[in-house]
Formats: sequence, C-alpha cells, structure tokens
Amino acid sequence: MRPVARSRFVLRALCALSCGLAALFLAGCAGTAGSARAAPAGKVTVAMPATALPGPSFAFVPLLPATSAELDARIQDEEFRMRLEQALSTALRAKGYRPAGDGAADFLVAYRVGVRDLTQVLPVEEQAGGSTRMAAVECRGGRCSQLVVRNHSGAPVSRYRFAASERTEGGLHVEVVEPESLRVLWNVLNSGTVQPGDGTQARLDAIATRTLESLPANAR
Repeated sequence: MRPVARSRFVLRALCALSCGLAALFLAGCAGTAGSARAAPAGKVTVAMPATALPGPSFAFVPLLPATSAELDARIQDEEFRMRLEQALSTALRAKGYRPAGDGAADFLVAYRVGVRDLTQVLPVEEQAGGSTRMAAVECRGGRCSQLVVRNHSGAPVSRYRFAASERTEGGLHVEVVEPESLRVLWNVLNSGTVQPGDGTQARLDAIATRTLESLPANAR
C-alpha cells in the first residue's frame, strides 16, 4: 500500500463508507452448520458500476464496526470474518485479480457486514373459517368499508387480524476504492434473509461470488 498514516486512512475510509450503512443486512452471514445452497438468496444492488479497475492487485481495508448490526456477536467471531474475507478473495481471484502482498495495491477492497433479528407484524384479511366468521350477506359496492365487516351475530368487527413473523436479515456492503484519493470506484450491497447454514465456507463462497458478480474482470 502506498504510504498513508494507518489511523488517518482508516478514519477516512470509515467516513466514506458510513453514509450507506445505517441498516446493514447480510444475505448469508452467520448461521448453524448445514448444507450450502447453490444460489444465494438476497438482493444485490450495485450503487456505483465500473467498466474497469486500475490494476490487478488488491488489498483489504481494516474497518471498525459502526452500527449495532455490525456489532452482533454472530459476525464478530474472528473465524467467521476470516472465512468471509477468504470468500471475497477467492471471488476476486476468479476475476483475475491477486492480493498485493507487501507491494502497493492497485485498488483497495473495503467491506462491512451486519445482521439483525426482525419481527414483522402484518394485517391479514379474515377468511371464512377463521377466528372471525364473516356475515353471510356482506356489503357490496363502491362504498363498502375496507376495515370493518359483520360477524355471525351481526356486530361490526375488524376485517383484519394481525400476524407476526420473525426472521434474521443481514447485509454485506463492499466498496472498491482508489488508494490515493479514497475515491469509490465500485460499490455494491447484498441484502436479504439469513438462513441456517449461511456461515459455511461453501455458502460464503457462493455469497461472495454473487456479490461481486458485476465487478469487471481484470483485462490485463
């Protein structure tokens, strides 16, 4: 890496990344052991595309966690983070790039990962046979209520009940950065639901490949 004060460099890198990390959700970060799936779930959004990178060599940027999702114990595990970085390195190598080692990197790879548990409560319209029996004769026409119906006794009741569902969501945010100016060259966010087995190496490899899919390959 070209000479830059480490503390100043990390601080500037954190500032450059933090604006897009208010809510990080990883599509496949931590989980129990299990079978790896071939196709990673989640949504990959390329916020800044690129047609080429400045060279073949890369180096990872060490970043400190900045949000509660990044501080989750499931992804603070050192072994997990090493395997995630290994997966990203494998995906980069497959595109023709190589680690810079002790030399100067042509570009930097900065990544942050987070996970959190969510409970979602949604209204569900009551159907016949549900907890609220609808009236045999219902209101019809353009002036009918969208919120209230009559039960079997003829009393007005809510048309909806509420159902809760729980899930774990995570996000992997990756930026490719120019070493001198810290200008972002390429930017992607992979977000979605975390499933059991997402922490296996095979699964992380698949997630990294999917996340970096649109990164241009090295043409040199």
